[in-house]
Amino acid sequence: MTGLAVHTDYLYLASRSQSRTYRYSLPGIYGMTSSTPFGRTSKTWDIARDLQGGIWAAMDSGGYSVGCFDSGGDMVAGISTDLVSRAMGVAMDDDGTLWVSNNDDGMIYGIDVSRDETGD
Repeated sequence: MTGLAVHTDYLYLASRSQSRTYRYSLPGIYGMTSSTPFGRTSKTWDIARDLQGGIWAAMDSGGYSVGCFDSGGDMVAGISTDLVSRAMGVAMDDDGTLWVSNNDDGMIYGIDVSRDETGD
């Protein structure tokens, strides 16, 4: 397992080899409640959840180093390798800034990925 995120009353763990997240109920973890596949051709390094429930995953996947996936596992947004060449870690703050560590240059990037309720 790689990646860990908390959103509302759930803990999410990412599986690098299975390209999916597993959801567990909090506060007591007694068993998995569901899983979401994402990045069908990628391997994930880390995950973060945004306020709308999107899964941001640092991944090995062609032109994107970070992808945002909906609950069905479809990619709805991405950060290209032109901006962050090799993302390894991701974290989301309360203001909608996604913090991404880039393994190639040793930098940490703050990227505003906030989305409003209408999806604009």
